[in-house]
Amino acid sequence: MVRIALLQLRMESNIEKLMERIMKLLKSADAADSDIVCLPEQWYPRKVENFEQEFKDMMIIAKEHNTTIIAGAFLERIKNITYISSPIINNNGTLLGRQFKIHPFGEERSKVKSGSKVEVFNSGKYRFGVAICHDAVFPEVSRAITLKGADLIFYPSRIREEGIEPWHLYVQVRALENRVPVAAPNMCGKQYGGKSMIVDLEYSEKTSIATPKQALASVDEQILLMDIDMEKARKMRKIRFEDLKTDIYKSFY
Repeated sequence: MVRIALLQLRMESNIEKLMERIMKLLKSADAADSDIVCLPEQWYPRKVENFEQEFKDMMIIAKEHNTTIIAGAFLERIKNITYISSPIINNNGTLLGRQFKIHPFGEERSKVKSGSKVEVFNSGKYRFGVAICHDAVFPEVSRAITLKGADLIFYPSRIREEGIEPWHLYVQVRALENRVPVAAPNMCGKQYGGKSMIVDLEYSEKTSIATPKQALASVDEQILLMDIDMEKARKMRKIRFEDLKTDIYKSFY
């Protein structure tokens, strides 16, 4: 079993107050006892210039609690290029890698460089990928992550209140079509709708039908938890992907 924790966060412009609040949440029993914690998109209000310096306290917490932390997603400048970046902190307190947002949304397109590939990160016990917010709209991104061996997909997001319903549909469908558990943290407060979601799958061997099992947050700041049975999900995925015909699909494009 793998315990997932999502931090649903409200907006805060004061960096010191914000980081103090985040560290308190990460040290809480719910987050500290989790195998992997994920933050939402754009919770950090300024462009990151030196991740390991600015997030050193978060890296220390990851090591102290033996927890992998997906630091959400935010503007990050790397080698004079700005991306929407999702840095991954390993449970030993080191930087495991980054996923860049492949599909910037709206005005983001003129401000950042798009990512050009999907990454899959190895925790030692399971593998996971990250698709940032608008990337969930494109099924190819989640399918590519799954085909590269991911057991879980995380969707750090910043969704307005009026977009929550379609966002939930996208997240559930990505889980169903890939037979992979997914987790999507959101921002809350002001115009953002909260209601972060974790989706696991129940499977009937008799009917070969999978149905989503959800954990759903409210509209307030909180930690959302779910325990995921990795082996159960792997068995479902193996059955589904036995029918995959990638040689035929290539001719569709």
